[in-house]
Amino acid sequence: MSGSYGTFSTKEEERRKRTVRDSVLIRRVYEYAQANKRNLQIGVAATIAGAFTGLAAPYMHAIAIDSIITPKNLSGFIWWIPLFVTIILGNYLFQYIQTYQMRIVGEKLVAKMRDDMMEKLQVISLKYFSEGEAGRIISRPTNDANTVRIFIRVGLTSILVDISSILGAFAIMFYLDLRLSLLAITVLPVALLLVWFLGKYSRAAYRRTLITTSGLTARLQEDLAGIKVTQAYAQEKETEKKFLRSQEENVKATIRAILIGSSYTPFVMALRLIGTMIILFFGVNALLASPPTITLGILVAFIEYQFSYFMPLVDLVTMYDQYQSTMSAIERMFDVIDTKVEVVDAPPERSITIQ
Repeated sequence: MSGSYGTFSTKEEERRKRTVRDSVLIRRVYEYAQANKRNLQIGVAATIAGAFTGLAAPYMHAIAIDSIITPKNLSGFIWWIPLFVTIILGNYLFQYIQTYQMRIVGEKLVAKMRDDMMEKLQVISLKYFSEGEAGRIISRPTNDANTVRIFIRVGLTSILVDISSILGAFAIMFYLDLRLSLLAITVLPVALLLVWFLGKYSRAAYRRTLITTSGLTARLQEDLAGIKVTQAYAQEKETEKKFLRSQEENVKATIRAILIGSSYTPFVMALRLIGTMIILFFGVNALLASPPTITLGILVAFIEYQFSYFMPLVDLVTMYDQYQSTMSAIERMFDVIDTKVEVVDAPPERSITIQ
């Protein structure tokens, strides 16, 4: 994945496409995270524990309805309330731990990648800078690094929570009632197909956004660095036109990415509504059957768990956009780190020293 000379030039960056698989990028980022492996392990464990404590609430509601409220055994709240409060407080504690630990991992990981980029920029050939634009180079350790930092701090945590919540909700639902569970997940394949289809377009859109952002940064850098020449030759209007052109390209690219990203949620929410109607229709019929095949508490829990896996699915779809943007940013950062050094210093034993 070595970057070629001219990678930071406008034409080269505009026509260059992503060529590295996500698995390769993720593996390399994980190697950077190894320096903070303990923080990462604690953060992931707390994230999963927080997801499962959050899933315990609907099951506790089912117990309260079927074992306490329906039989009017109100003394059962003596043990139910302390247990429920403990689960909720545990959930808040796990969320705090995972937020703190994952932010440490994100900050230190990006700092190390930024250090490696700056170290490489100190030794690569001057040709690299003469063919490229300084603003596009600056965009890698600034804009792209910030995209990765935010994703690791927030996006990665959300993905882990969402996946744990979805899998946990499925496990509990199948434990409560197999038939109703199968009916509840009938719309899931459609949602996954939708994510896969739109994902192809969102990746290209977010990469275009990063490219235009770096181009805008390059334009600002060049305009500010050459402001004296611009004023001396009375080129203020022409400079303004070029800046507005770069800014318009960035705005159009961003709007397109937002348009694609915002199209996920309405479709997924419509599928959630359909799933809720399926659960209510068959669930109420099972409840009113003689004899009933499910209890009122299980039906209430199913509706809550259906919400528990569909809302994470919506969030996961949103994070998928951020994931696509982050993968593009990571590849651009590794372009710098992997750039081959054209002129290599001689080893110490062969170096020329002046006596």
